Amino acid sequence: MMAWTVREGVTNVMRHSQAKRCSVRIINKDGKATVEVIDDGRGGTPGAGSGLRGLEERVRERGGTVTAEALPHEGFRLRVTLPLREALAPVDTVSA
Repeated sequence: MMAWTVREGVTNVMRHSQAKRCSVRIINKDGKATVEVIDDGRGGTPGAGSGLRGLEERVRERGGTVTAEALPHEGFRLRVTLPLREALAPVDTVSA
């Protein structure tokens, strides 16, 4: 699940942000895994794309949370937190 989050976040940076920098941070704390994808681009409308909506649905189904937000000065942050066992589980990517 976390690899899918990184892929979705970095894809959005490449397609939409016009960023010069993108960082990925992974945190393992208190039985939860958090991944953040942060860029210094033009920001954006949180949750506007279907990719982020799909990510949010899958994360919530697994007991996690998604935060997608424009940063105060410039840039955008995507943060996903999941129980560790769910973070490491494979994602079913087959669509009907």
